[in-house]
Amino acid sequence: MKRPVLFLAAVCLGLSAAAQDGIHAWNKWCSSKDTMLLFTTANNEIHLYGANFKPADVTLKSLDKTLRIGTPEIKGDTMTVLAMPYPQAGKPMRLAVVDNKTRKTIKTINCYSDNLPMLEARIGTLAGPEATKKDILSQMTLKASFPKSLYSYPYKIKQYTFKITTPKGATILTVNSAFLSKEVLAEINNAPAGTELLFTNIKATCPECATRDVADIKMKVR
Repeated sequence: MKRPVLFLAAVCLGLSAAAQDGIHAWNKWCSSKDTMLLFTTANNEIHLYGANFKPADVTLKSLDKTLRIGTPEIKGDTMTVLAMPYPQAGKPMRLAVVDNKTRKTIKTINCYSDNLPMLEARIGTLAGPEATKKDILSQMTLKASFPKSLYSYPYKIKQYTFKITTPKGATILTVNSAFLSKEVLAEINNAPAGTELLFTNIKATCPECATRDVADIKMKVR
C-alpha cells in the first residue's frame, strides 16, 4: 500500500493552486483536510467551495474514466458529490469545474488515490501485544481504525466477546457495545501479570454500511 506521506508534496501543490483561485476541494473522509486524496473501495465525498462563485453557477465533471462521480448536490455554499477512483498506472484522475454560462473550465483539479489496509480494532489508544494493567484499565472503549491510512470514515465497534483465563478459571463475556463494561474491567483488574486478554467476535459498523467482522485483539497484561 502506498504510504499517505508520499502524497503530501503533490497535495500541497494542489492546495497552493486552490488558494490562488479561491476554489477549495477536499474529501470529507480524508483526515488531512483540503486534499484530493481518494480511497479505492471506500466512501469518498468530495466537497467543492469557491469564494468567488455560487455552487449553482458551476458544473463539476470528471475528465477521465479512472474517476467516476455521482450526481452533485448543493448544500448552502458547498457542492457535494460522491466519487470512486479506479486508478491505473500513469493515468490521470481529474475533475473540471466548468462555468455554466461561458462553458469554460475555471479549474482542473488533480486527484490522487490510496488503497485501504484492513480495518483493525484496538483497546482505546493502546498498540502492541502487551500493556500494563493500569494502562489497560484507563481505556474506555474498543476503537476501529485503518492503520497507517488517512481514511477517516466513522467505523465503530458494536459488539465483542471477551475471554480470559486465570488460576481461578475461564470467563467469557459478551458485550453489545464498544465500551469496556464494568464486568470486563473487573476481570482485568483481578488478572495477574502475564494473563492474556482475548477480544473476539468483534463486529464494526458505520453509517449506511453493513456490519463487518474485525480480527481478534490479543493483549497480555504486563
